[in-house]
Amino acid sequence: MVLAALLLLAALGLFYLSLGHNTGDQQVGTEIVITARGCEPNAVTVPAGQPRFTVINQSERAIEWEILDGVMVLEERENIAPQLRQPITATLAPGEYQMTCGLLSNPRGTLTVTAVAGQPAGAALSPKALIGPLAEYRVYLTLQGRELDRAAQALQSAIAADDLTAAQDAYRQARLIDQRMAPAIGLFSDLDQRLNARADYFAEREQDSAFSGFLRLAYGLFEQGSTAELLPVADQLRADIQQLRERLRHDGVPAPQLAQGQARVLQAWHDQQRTQAQLTPRELDDLHGLQQGADKVVSLLAPLLPDADELQQALGALDQQLQHKPAERSALLRDTQALAAALQQVNGELASAY
Repeated sequence: MVLAALLLLAALGLFYLSLGHNTGDQQVGTEIVITARGCEPNAVTVPAGQPRFTVINQSERAIEWEILDGVMVLEERENIAPQLRQPITATLAPGEYQMTCGLLSNPRGTLTVTAVAGQPAGAALSPKALIGPLAEYRVYLTLQGRELDRAAQALQSAIAADDLTAAQDAYRQARLIDQRMAPAIGLFSDLDQRLNARADYFAEREQDSAFSGFLRLAYGLFEQGSTAELLPVADQLRADIQQLRERLRHDGVPAPQLAQGQARVLQAWHDQQRTQAQLTPRELDDLHGLQQGADKVVSLLAPLLPDADELQQALGALDQQLQHKPAERSALLRDTQALAAALQQVNGELASAY
């Protein structure tokens, strides 16, 4: 009995540490607590550079936390589970920013970043180093956006005709393209919320009137097995896709976000699946789309890197795991996180090289 009790205490201790609680010697940075009502504190000031934050989820559901410059997402973490402490390091210039604080209906917080006298600028990624890749990626997004619009139109038509099988097929095609474009879509907080936000981020979850986009359509088409009441959702989806295409036509992807944005969406998929008991077919389809998008980004960045072996090997390992039938969930989680970590190193390597 004593041995069993000791083993139980040890297991609880490991679980506690796995949630990321401080052990005293970790750098916490600025702590931000997310409750059911929003951020505490709701106004934060940090020095420019690479401030560190620790986001603590004290609400009862998984949440996301973002740093926004207008509608542009500068940094984010999704799927922060209840009671989890998530460390985040962001690269921020002086200015006034906003923070999303849990539920999308919660009031946003304010983040003030102040200049630091005498602070070294450090190595910064020059857009000149990426002129060619950014131009090619812009063409890629234009072509993918055109395909996405066509797929969304087919989805609209199938739902209007009450053809469930055709609607499910059209959804799969549109969603695959959406995930290929995920790094670019994720730059626009308002559009990304309407297109891709999960039900957990809304007060009434699936029943919330603001819940829309791909995951609202998936809930109806696959979980409820019906096209009922989905036509307005499909109409809004197509309108948002057209707005996305227009924004991307005017605003390309910023140089630092080419690798960083791809890393974020892969990490978000990993974090979401880590908390799930099993991998569903639609979640596996999402990862296929993310891997295809990552393949494009890596093909553009690898020729510029002094040593691209680690990045290419990480991409190849994930691609190989995706070929396995059936898919091995633990291996997919491992290789997705490894590719995200490799992409997160790219900006620093490019800044040092150029």
